[in-house]
Amino acid sequence: MTNAAGTTLTALFADGDGKVCSAVGLYAQLQQDIQVTVAGTGRQVLERLRESLPPDVLIVDMLLPDISVFELLAGVGRLCLKDPPAVLVTMRAPSEAMARRLLTAGADFFMLKPYRLEELLDTAIYLAADNDTLRQRRVRSHINWHLRAYRSPPELVGGNYIRWMAEELVLRDPNTTAEELYCQLAARYYTTPNTISKAVGRAVRAMWKQATPAYLELCRQLGESTDKPLSNRKFVMSLAERVRWELGL
Repeated sequence: MTNAAGTTLTALFADGDGKVCSAVGLYAQLQQDIQVTVAGTGRQVLERLRESLPPDVLIVDMLLPDISVFELLAGVGRLCLKDPPAVLVTMRAPSEAMARRLLTAGADFFMLKPYRLEELLDTAIYLAADNDTLRQRRVRSHINWHLRAYRSPPELVGGNYIRWMAEELVLRDPNTTAEELYCQLAARYYTTPNTISKAVGRAVRAMWKQATPAYLELCRQLGESTDKPLSNRKFVMSLAERVRWELGL
């Protein structure tokens, strides 16, 4: 099976029990739908994520020998991966409070122990496949990655509006106009389209003042002068088009 990019699905499996790692690794060698590598500690996981392309799915045991699963998930978040993996946590029956904590921290799914290896990899394949949840998460990640490269000021609410507008254009209707998006945001936040437009404009202007290499390259690709900010419409539309192209949507 392949992912959205047309390559074989990949997984990184982490468990402090060496025997479990060996069993998963050996079983995975017999599978054609997914390639699995194993790690014995949470720090090994973070090191591999830093050094190579992230897998489609990260399978991690709740009890790691060196760091907690929450520290691991926080570390994955700090890496700011452009294509973060889906996260499957293996554990004994969790409490409702623990399940909520894990979901908030970045987990996507749970696998109760003991599990069958076939069931484990089938679940990993389901999570790694090109489903709507994973697509939405990756779209958001790509949008955030570009806005960081443009140095979108986090204190400006216009940056949040830009994220939402770009996501709508990528995931729903690419033909929606900027004015229609302003109206949708205005209804959502009980304000006016003009207020939304001005907030977006302030964020775009702030990024123009930063003049990062990423922003200057964007202007060059669009054939636009760097002597003034891009229009709200052009900035948001080009961001959405870039993300759509990167993800093959």
